[in-house]
Amino acid sequence: MKLTKRALLLGTLGLASYLLFLAITFPASQAYTLFGDRLPVQAYGLSGSIWSGQAAVATIEGQRLEAVQWKLRPSHLLTGRLASDVQARLPNGSVSGYVNVSGNSLRARDLRLDMPVDQLLNMADVTLPARIGGRFDISMRSLRIENERLTEADGMLTWHQATLNLGRPLQMGSLNLRLEPGEDGMINGTLISQGGPIDLSGDLRIRPDGDFDLEMTVRALEGAEDAIGPAMGLLGIPADGTPVRSRLSGNLDGTNIQLTEL
Repeated sequence: MKLTKRALLLGTLGLASYLLFLAITFPASQAYTLFGDRLPVQAYGLSGSIWSGQAAVATIEGQRLEAVQWKLRPSHLLTGRLASDVQARLPNGSVSGYVNVSGNSLRARDLRLDMPVDQLLNMADVTLPARIGGRFDISMRSLRIENERLTEADGMLTWHQATLNLGRPLQMGSLNLRLEPGEDGMINGTLISQGGPIDLSGDLRIRPDGDFDLEMTVRALEGAEDAIGPAMGLLGIPADGTPVRSRLSGNLDGTNIQLTEL
């Protein structure tokens, strides 16, 4: 009897190990053939397995990704979450990091994103009352989005060659925004500028509902009038370096954007 129970146990463990091996090594291309029509992604040129594989091209809600690589973490499936290390090339940039998804919740760690600002806003379906240019270089230790709202952010966002056009182009150099968690679900940020014709600094507060306030101080540096004189005049920035304080408020979805003088 003892031998029978031992044999049954070993047989069960062996079968479980074999099934696990099949799951881990199951080809990604075959899995996509079976279940691809149920996924919100179209993938082409698949290789590797469903747990660790690559796609030459993938499209998600019309956005094209190339050289997509993933490595799933099976243990998270026990808690009903899909977790993976991912990296991919964008049409004019790249993205990489650890992503954890469940329902309407998305969490990310060690996230790196580099792409043109206008393309990122287009992907996020955000419309602003001004044309902007430059590139975003985002490096986040942690990020959380719940029900399409930003609820946690800890990291650095750099806007290289930042340009704001309200009829006249205002070139601002590089803008660095340090984000970190605050109290009561708030996200706090500190803004500084580097290398531009104006000195810009500010404090940002983002509430859980997505509403934000950015209190800024801007002043012209030496030579600014020659570089961006028309834009300075339009925005009321004195050429003599007198500081101007203002507040930018609205919602992260791009609605109710207002700029008021303090």
